[in-house]
Amino acid sequence: MKVIFSRSDLIEALTPALGAISPKRENSILECLKIKADENGVHIYSYDNEKGYNIDVEGEVIRQGSCLVNAQRFYGMVRNMPSDITFECGDNMMAALTSESSRYDIQYLDAKLYPNTPEINARQSFTLTQGQLKDIINQTSFAIGENNMRLQLNGAYFVVDNGYIRVVALDGLRFAERYIEGDIVKDNIDVAIDTEVRFIIPKKSLAEVVKLLEEPDEKITVIKARRHVMFKVKNVTFYTSTIDGDYIDYSRFIPKNETTTATAKVADIRESLERALFITEYKESGRMKSPVKLTFDGNVLAVSSVSSTNRFYDEIPVLMEGSELEIGFNCKMLLDTFRALDCEKVKLKLTTPLSAIAITPVDEDDKSFYYFTFPVKITESF
Repeated sequence: MKVIFSRSDLIEALTPALGAISPKRENSILECLKIKADENGVHIYSYDNEKGYNIDVEGEVIRQGSCLVNAQRFYGMVRNMPSDITFECGDNMMAALTSESSRYDIQYLDAKLYPNTPEINARQSFTLTQGQLKDIINQTSFAIGENNMRLQLNGAYFVVDNGYIRVVALDGLRFAERYIEGDIVKDNIDVAIDTEVRFIIPKKSLAEVVKLLEEPDEKITVIKARRHVMFKVKNVTFYTSTIDGDYIDYSRFIPKNETTTATAKVADIRESLERALFITEYKESGRMKSPVKLTFDGNVLAVSSVSSTNRFYDEIPVLMEGSELEIGFNCKMLLDTFRALDCEKVKLKLTTPLSAIAITPVDEDDKSFYYFTFPVKITESF
């Protein structure tokens, strides 16, 4: 195999591919990229047994062929080259990268050693803008579980039909739901025409998807198979295995019959929680992290936290209805929600000091988001 690449084109193709290189070093083959040059051009593949990339890259194919090269070493060599690169596989399983007067030699392996990647047969697909998908992932992924005993909670649950997409995440302590209506087009290829697209994607795979979404107004196509989902953007295809099983019936956790409501500015609460975080996250030997306490009293929300050596207090104006209430939270968990919100105001809904706080749009007819976080118990000495 012999190919001439533009250095910038090759780096652009290699960068996302590294996201599917196995970091565990249990299998040296999975530390490799597969590079293939044929009559259709040059293709780069990476795969870690759960997710993978297929990337087409511009290159002048002088001689067709394929090989495996260590991904990190190959990427480092390419980045250090001064200009266009010639990549040629030679004798003794050694390949040469040359650029102007510079040359690297790298060992390569037979491409036949590469594992069989999944055969993905489309059953359903949908298109939406990259901006829509990026927003909906960024505003829910913080609530995805990590190493949860219920495997389905370790991913985000997608539900899609013509005109809307809903994404849900729940880690057992907090819940995030985003709903977007718009120009979302679904195509059922191998299932009944009225079937919604449903799947659960692992958290680490969503992080790779976000990296692809660089042009908000451009479209992205998402293709669902039986056990995999593919995301196609220009010359890049990313695919991931999905989490099997039905998602949890989260409706039974949603707080109901609130006794206290308060409308507040998102920025006011976010900034106050950021200040409280300095106290709540302060590590003291032999002591648990401090909670943050929210006190709803009249049209004032008091935010406070106490450690053995420090205190924090702040007041935020709110428009409150209902009874006075004190409630405590893990500050960072609650703050994650307010960091994700991109609206000016929200409504806070509370029932008791031991029930979750719900965070919703001010307009009751607006269903674009719904968040809730469970509280922590506040000691009497707080």
